[in-house]
Amino acid sequence: MTAAELPGTRADEILPEPGEDPLAAMVAWLAVDPLDPPLGVLATVDPEGTPRCRHLLISGVSAEGPTFHTDSRSQKVEDLAANPRATLVVLSDDRTRQLTMTGPAAPTDSDEQLRTYRDRTPYLKLLAWTNSTATAALPPDGRRQVWAEAVSRRGPAPQEPPDTWTGYRLRPDTLTFWKGDADAPSHRRRFHLRDGGWLAEELPG
Repeated sequence: MTAAELPGTRADEILPEPGEDPLAAMVAWLAVDPLDPPLGVLATVDPEGTPRCRHLLISGVSAEGPTFHTDSRSQKVEDLAANPRATLVVLSDDRTRQLTMTGPAAPTDSDEQLRTYRDRTPYLKLLAWTNSTATAALPPDGRRQVWAEAVSRRGPAPQEPPDTWTGYRLRPDTLTFWKGDADAPSHRRRFHLRDGGWLAEELPG
């Protein structure tokens, strides 16, 4: 479900009420466009307990949760292997809405990963083939050479991902919706999943 599938509503008008299922609002607020996906911040905890944050693209969303994709050798994958709980935060472009989602993250299946890779821009497809620790250690000219060689070998928009391409879905058990207001206090409502239902909590904006 996307915002367009909720008759008579826009994503910025949707604030789930206590007693409602907040997952439909989550989907509407994210409303992923593959050509212009939302930018989010993913927070994980490393094996020593140190929090780590980084920006990433939200690949898709359903009532099961948002997805994101990365390199299987990345720090975030190492962190999630040690502790699968993570938090994902998305701020709207106009800074009037923020959605915070917390829950366990697990790998998506290979069909979903392939489908999402093929939706990526040509630049991001090539980046998946070249974004390695070895490439990062090279000087700028060396990184450009790696890029040029990848274009020569695989074309400007390879349709098959590298073996290191992987995806995750975060399944929220806590959702916090924040909405700004030009002439009233901002509004924050948090939903906790408890015994199969959602418990709403009002918080200061």
